[in-house]
Amino acid sequence: MIQSAKQDKAATGLNYFNTPLTVGLFCIVALLVLLNIFTPLRLITDGIRYLNILELLNGTLDTNSNLAHDVLPHGYPQLLFLLNKLHLLNSMSITAVNILCTLVACYMLTKVLYIDNKLFFFSLVMLSFINIKHFTLPVSDQLFAALFISGIYCWTKFFEGSVIFVAAALLFTAASIYVRTAGVAIAPGMVLYLIYTNRAKIAAYWVLLLSVFVVISAALAVFIIKLPFLQTKVDYLRQLDLTLMIKDPLSIAGRLSLHFKELGELIWNIPYSKLAGVVTIKGFDNAQYLLVITGGAALFIFFRATVKLKLIDHFAFWVFLTYLVMIFLWPYYDTRFLIPIIPVFVYVFFTYLFKFVKSGYLKMAPIVIYVLLGFVSLGYSDAISLNNAFFLKHYGADKELTEKYRVHFQNKTVGIKPTCNIFSDNVSYFLEKYDR
Repeated sequence: MIQSAKQDKAATGLNYFNTPLTVGLFCIVALLVLLNIFTPLRLITDGIRYLNILELLNGTLDTNSNLAHDVLPHGYPQLLFLLNKLHLLNSMSITAVNILCTLVACYMLTKVLYIDNKLFFFSLVMLSFINIKHFTLPVSDQLFAALFISGIYCWTKFFEGSVIFVAAALLFTAASIYVRTAGVAIAPGMVLYLIYTNRAKIAAYWVLLLSVFVVISAALAVFIIKLPFLQTKVDYLRQLDLTLMIKDPLSIAGRLSLHFKELGELIWNIPYSKLAGVVTIKGFDNAQYLLVITGGAALFIFFRATVKLKLIDHFAFWVFLTYLVMIFLWPYYDTRFLIPIIPVFVYVFFTYLFKFVKSGYLKMAPIVIYVLLGFVSLGYSDAISLNNAFFLKHYGADKELTEKYRVHFQNKTVGIKPTCNIFSDNVSYFLEKYDR
């Protein structure tokens, strides 16, 4: 029903560089990435939320505490809880787990799609500034990516005829949903894949097809009618704010532009915040327009490449397509939601360039820019990890948070261990408890 990785050798293009070069590149990238395990505990809003849930699991907070009331799934905090029970939880282990999960996600994708130059592929994914930024953060996205793509691999093997993989497929799917609700993308992706692979048989039963269409349309109508009520009960639907899209279809353009911008950042391998001051003409910031246009072009190339590389026949394509749709429906800007699709985007985009673009300059320019900016991001992250003074100057834009880090570093230098209260100052509490 689907092509296996071994059968799909036509869909490769990353073997453009010789082995010594790619081995050298991977070793350098791996060394620079691993330096980040020496980072102080880097806290962001969602990271603090996950650590609050961890304290609930630890018994520090009770269920009546305001800090414990959170809609985030408990899968990632459960991993932190396990590490804590093993006396391994600190900024070093958090970073190491995220790096390992990214490598697992890459490896599992190479089992789904034929990628001949695996080390080069791993290097490109690890050089993504989005991954580099999140290696050091206590957030769930890289764990989710590993579980999500592992689930895709197991379902792929199941559809190839290896029934023994069904238990693992169900386990990885459930685990990915427990870590991030977006893991449900596997289910509609599976439905779309089965419809696509059986389209000839389905078309022959047009009465059944019409009946299914009517049932789905009726269910959709009921969902739209009940949507205001459902949004009061389901936090995800409330945040998704589908009623705004229904009442104001033009708002869809705003959501699309946000996510085109994210894809543009992924392809250029630079965040908007760093590009904004560079692409300026007569004081007018053109960076966001450049990123939106690049993101739109990248999405076009992605779908064009899936046809040329025959990826549309893969179960993985339909799951990633579903996940992309979920991202584009989301009304908020956040590049970390791209983490599960960075490996497939890197593979598809650069394979397309190497296989189907004739100009050597057009082939090399994007890869050179991507790699160089990736090394800039790595160097920047390493400096934050290894130098406290650089950390205080460059990490985050919250002066209050910076001051708490400053006090924490000073206390560590002189050997003071203050008693921090999670209710009055959870940031200082987490730094004292979980920083390396």
